[in-house]
Amino acid sequence: MNILESVKKDCCGCSACMNSCPRNCITMQPDGEGFLYPNVDEKLCVDCGRCVNVCPVLKEKKTDNKPKAYLVRNRNKNLRSTSTSGGFFAAAAEFVLDQGGCVFGAGFNENFDVVHSYIEDPKDIRKFNRSKYVQSEIGLTYRKVKEFLEKDRTVLFSGTPCQVEGLLNYLGRDHDKLYTMDIICKGVPSPKFWRKYLSWQKKKSKKAIREVRFREKTYGYGSTTMRVIFSDGSQYDEPYDVDPMLQFYSKEMISRPSCHNCHCKGKFRRSSFTAGDYWYVSGAAPRMDDGIGVSQVLVNNEKAAAAFEKMKKYLDTEPLDFDNDSAINGGMMVGSARPSPRRDEMFADLDNMSVYALQKKYFPSTFKLKNRIKRQIRPIMYKTGLLKLYKKRMRRIQSEKSFERQNPEA
Repeated sequence: MNILESVKKDCCGCSACMNSCPRNCITMQPDGEGFLYPNVDEKLCVDCGRCVNVCPVLKEKKTDNKPKAYLVRNRNKNLRSTSTSGGFFAAAAEFVLDQGGCVFGAGFNENFDVVHSYIEDPKDIRKFNRSKYVQSEIGLTYRKVKEFLEKDRTVLFSGTPCQVEGLLNYLGRDHDKLYTMDIICKGVPSPKFWRKYLSWQKKKSKKAIREVRFREKTYGYGSTTMRVIFSDGSQYDEPYDVDPMLQFYSKEMISRPSCHNCHCKGKFRRSSFTAGDYWYVSGAAPRMDDGIGVSQVLVNNEKAAAAFEKMKKYLDTEPLDFDNDSAINGGMMVGSARPSPRRDEMFADLDNMSVYALQKKYFPSTFKLKNRIKRQIRPIMYKTGLLKLYKKRMRRIQSEKSFERQNPEA
């Protein structure tokens, strides 16, 4: 049985099937939208069924884990400033590397494709810091994780919920020295759109790209700004309502189809840790809100709790009420993203229109005078502190609305 025929639109691209195939007859190939799907060489396939047994869509696993929720921020402010949120991943990575272990995560290769790889030196933690709003290519990473575990190495694997589920299904059992961290995930954008965006940046600037930073803290934590640094040191720096990559992602026009019916999200997870943003910090724990960043962390099992106690030497922490927090922040934690009604139309245009033309068609307000004026005012509001006050007020309102939706009888 062809694995793709079994999952079709629900395939999350985790690559567990490819890693598990004893005949190496499965490869991951991009479709017309740029997302990877399993392709089976029928001549080599012996119908052993391993690919089906490790698929997180076909073989969903439940857990009785009882999470504990925390607000977390790394005490190293420089490191936290270069993290997307509060720097929890860096603390977890340091904990594992201090034991002579290795850390797996998503980073850029030399072409700025997002790929999973591993590090063994604390100096390299920054390679995996920051969000990358592109689906990473797993390759044969799960096999490498297994190889390290069999050598009695401590391993931290960080990825999306479906990638962590794919790894756990592939391994088939828990390992004392394995820690996994999944993210509170909105969805994974198209690598094809990402490559088109990079080409647009190069053509527009007439320069090579040296560095890309999603979610740069240009206007403090929560500013959601894209920064591209070019070979001569010059910078592109635009917020989510101007930058086309962030625009199309935030409006759910470029996420993978399976993200709209996610099988791997939930309040209760098999991962060791779940980490993500916490936009409501000013209301929940004002002392933690210094404008640099904070992480929400779920410690999902006893083994993770023991490790978390040791990580606290790197961290400031504040307990959260898990049930209340799930009600406030439950949308991204539990619910699947809703696709834009224009998603298919946009992908039909992708091969035939430039990024500029796509943006003009789907987000014409970006170019209106009033929005240009807003962008000029934003730096002034940031420097005077008014932007932070405005964001606090808006997040408080969003928090109250989210709680009301989750608790209609409250």
